[in-house]
Amino acid sequence: MTLILDCAEAEFADKGYNGATLASVAGLAGVDTSLMRYYFGDKEQLFEAVFMRRAPASNGLRQKAMAEYRAEAGDNMTIEGIVDAFTRPVFELGAQDEGWRNYLAIVAYVSTSRGILRNLMTRAFDYVSYEMVADLKRVIPHAREEDLYWAYFFMSGIYTFSLGQTERIGVLSKGKVSALDFAGISRRLPIVVGAGIRAMFEEGAKIKKRPFHAKPKHALSNEIEDWQRQFSQAPGGVALKRGRKE
Repeated sequence: MTLILDCAEAEFADKGYNGATLASVAGLAGVDTSLMRYYFGDKEQLFEAVFMRRAPASNGLRQKAMAEYRAEAGDNMTIEGIVDAFTRPVFELGAQDEGWRNYLAIVAYVSTSRGILRNLMTRAFDYVSYEMVADLKRVIPHAREEDLYWAYFFMSGIYTFSLGQTERIGVLSKGKVSALDFAGISRRLPIVVGAGIRAMFEEGAKIKKRPFHAKPKHALSNEIEDWQRQFSQAPGGVALKRGRKE
């Protein structure tokens, strides 16, 4: 059973939900596909089993770190300390084990998914997320509830993207920085997120006065097609298959 889940975890991390199949997992595990169906049913049920397997451990470690931070800091808790306690235990797991790195990549994938996969995040992690939001409320007691959830939204976006290990930053930096450097991420993320959240709350009601102008779709369509056409004609550009007729 553990072997099948480990192999499924590796397949889903590498190929995504749509790319992995029961047959590919069975081949990696060296078992018959019928055995897979006997234990897990269809692919959706197998993916759910993989996703939920490690959630209790990661949640337990985060809750422990958050409780220890509350006890240690008392009334002197900071946003950075809360973010660190919430995120560092998971980065430490990823730094020590390939199985955990596979799992974290799957979490990153699910966190950006819509539809039925999104429900897995709710089932697995919401209760720990509510605990973090409550800690933020202790540090920023005057904050409106909606802004506390905006703070969590931006924090979790940076956090879950960092779990994906896409190595885009490795390409951009020409190897100077790596998405696999969980220690480097863990040490910097609370500083960046803390400063951003603090600045957001300091901005207060002025946030709603910041410019945002959503143009109607038809108003942008010609501009977008012109940009696409210019890109397709540039060196290395991709030829358009569809678009406005000349």
